[in-house]
Amino acid sequence: MSVRQSNGFPLSVSIQTDVGKVRSNNEDSHGDSWLNDDALLVIVADGMGGHEAGEVASGLAVRVLKDVLGRDVSIDPRERLYNGLLEANQAIIDEGRAAGSQGMGTTAIVGVFSGPQLFVGLIGDSRLYHFRQGQMLWRTLDHTRVQMLLEQGEISEEEARNHPESGMLTRALGHARMADGRPLVPDVLAEPLVLEPDDLLVLSTDGLHDLLEDWEIGQIAAGLAPEEAAAKLVAEALERGGHDNITVAVVACGDTSGPYDSNFEPIVPDVDLQEADVEETYDAFASEEIAAVVQEFQAEPVNAPKSGGMMLGVVAVVMFVAVLLGLAAIAGLIILYIWMMG
Repeated sequence: MSVRQSNGFPLSVSIQTDVGKVRSNNEDSHGDSWLNDDALLVIVADGMGGHEAGEVASGLAVRVLKDVLGRDVSIDPRERLYNGLLEANQAIIDEGRAAGSQGMGTTAIVGVFSGPQLFVGLIGDSRLYHFRQGQMLWRTLDHTRVQMLLEQGEISEEEARNHPESGMLTRALGHARMADGRPLVPDVLAEPLVLEPDDLLVLSTDGLHDLLEDWEIGQIAAGLAPEEAAAKLVAEALERGGHDNITVAVVACGDTSGPYDSNFEPIVPDVDLQEADVEETYDAFASEEIAAVVQEFQAEPVNAPKSGGMMLGVVAVVMFVAVLLGLAAIAGLIILYIWMMG
């Protein structure tokens, strides 16, 4: 493994995966590639559905995301991330229908490293961590029932660690709608993370971060080359029980990340990943293309029967015409009354 320059910024990457000590097959998938604009693409996905359906879903997500993000690198990475997650979602839905695999799905955490900028897209509870000198600056928030309860103040951080609903996702690829009933909306970071030399990035499935605290991940991987860091993180998760598949991608801004410094006080960046509604997602990018995609999903959700949508459309048109005719009739009566009075 060697350091490669991404638009003059040094990056090195290593990804390692393990089936764990309980599962019989590995439903995680991962991928990394260098794009035509010298950006580094890294993807980690955690499949679900059983009977190999999870492996199919996560593998399909990685392939589609690689394809979409590598197609036209002149397009804003955030737009490609958003569209790529939507295309992966549709591809998994189509595959599930064809194979008769109900519940097939996957999480996905995606990073596009372009020079000192990192663009992030997310669905589910796989995570991306940003460390500096072994201290965590920022990480993604999970699309889970537990995260929602945390944000609402209904449970504490300690209660969240062992909550019985810890594995309940509120959105995942392969599902047309989110838990609140809205059409699936991917999360894409409105502004990229700004990286510095010696920074460390870790992308992982929950097989790692279910067993290791956030701060432990940074300390274990600090000061190491990505290959050694990934191996140590996987080994630690296995040592603690390895109850799930474990996949870890480590990206260092250089040949290694900076060593752990207990005295370093990180300044947490002001970044926004968790969007509140559809409008915020694409307004943040000022992208007409993204707006069109979201509006299309709003108008005709993937699993909604088309006949029902058509009927609603016909009713809406009839009502609209009726209102117009009513207004025209009222206006005519007013004009007639004025003319007679004159």
